[in-house]
Amino acid sequence: MYPPSTPKLIVRAVPGKGRCVFAATDIPKGTLVLSDHIILVPGDESEHTDLTVVGRYVFQWNEEDDLCVVLGPGSLINHGLPENVSLVSNYEQMMMEFYALTDIKAGDELVYDYGHEGDELIGYYGIPAEAISANMTLD
Repeated sequence: MYPPSTPKLIVRAVPGKGRCVFAATDIPKGTLVLSDHIILVPGDESEHTDLTVVGRYVFQWNEEDDLCVVLGPGSLINHGLPENVSLVSNYEQMMMEFYALTDIKAGDELVYDYGHEGDELIGYYGIPAEAISANMTLD
């Protein structure tokens, strides 16, 4: 188990999936689950992240091409549908915030939609095809 930044969450390794974030307690819909500091990756540097393993962990920061590296358990939240958390860029605080989209029960894995096609989820992110097909239709 890895130390979480909030008592609401547990991070643990799951065979075949890697590290995953789970609710340690029930989390009501609309709750701010997590707020992690970020490192901004300017748009003119963002193309370089795809060439490294870090590219699998960057997040879209704004409507331009800027990305960010999330420094906390939020970076370990996996892709899944239906998603139960949403991401909000807090520009003023330079934080990535994660909110509960649904009531999340203790023991549930936190997931959100990476927003990529099935082939990219499999090839780039390394998500097993059977895990994707169990949660979504490949386009």
